[in-house]
Amino acid sequence: MDAVTHGSVSVLIGLIFVQFYPGIPIWWLLLVMFVWGILVDYDHVFYYRKKFKDVPIWNIPKWIKVYFKTLDERDEFIYHTWLQEPFGVLVVSGLSVLIFIFSPYPELAILASSCYTGHYLMDLLSGKMKPLAPFYPKFIIDLKILPASSFTAASVTLIAFFVGLVVYLFV
Repeated sequence: MDAVTHGSVSVLIGLIFVQFYPGIPIWWLLLVMFVWGILVDYDHVFYYRKKFKDVPIWNIPKWIKVYFKTLDERDEFIYHTWLQEPFGVLVVSGLSVLIFIFSPYPELAILASSCYTGHYLMDLLSGKMKPLAPFYPKFIIDLKILPASSFTAASVTLIAFFVGLVVYLFV
C-alpha cells in the first residue's frame, strides 16, 4: 500500500483516538501517527537493497524512484520484513507500551499500536503477506482485495478522512 493511504488511515485512527483521549499535544499525535503508520515502511529498503546494491541506503529520493519503477513486479524484494506480519505486530505493540509507559502520555501506546495494526491490515488486504514469518516464511497469502498502490485506495481513505474531520470539527 502507498504512503498516502497509510497516512490517511493513521489520521483516521488519530481522529478516533482524540475523541477518547483529548488534551494530548498535536505534535505528539502527528509524530506517533507518522512513525507507526508510515515510516515503518522503510523496512522495504532491506529487500530493495538486495536487488539494487548500487543505491546508498540513505538516498531516499532514489529509493522512491526505485519503488515506482518496480511497483508492478511484486517480487520478493517488495516484501516487508517479519516486523510487519502478525508476530511483528505483537512485538511492536509490546515495544510501544514499553516506550510510552514512561512518557508524559502513556495512552499514546494505544495510538501507536492502532496505527501499526492499521498499517498491517492495509498491507494484508492489498498484497502478498507472509503471516507465519519469521517462523515459517514460505507460507504466502496474496489477497489483492485493495489495489497495492492506487489512487483508488488513497481516494477512499481521503474521503473517509474528510468525513471524519468534518464529524470531529462540527459534531
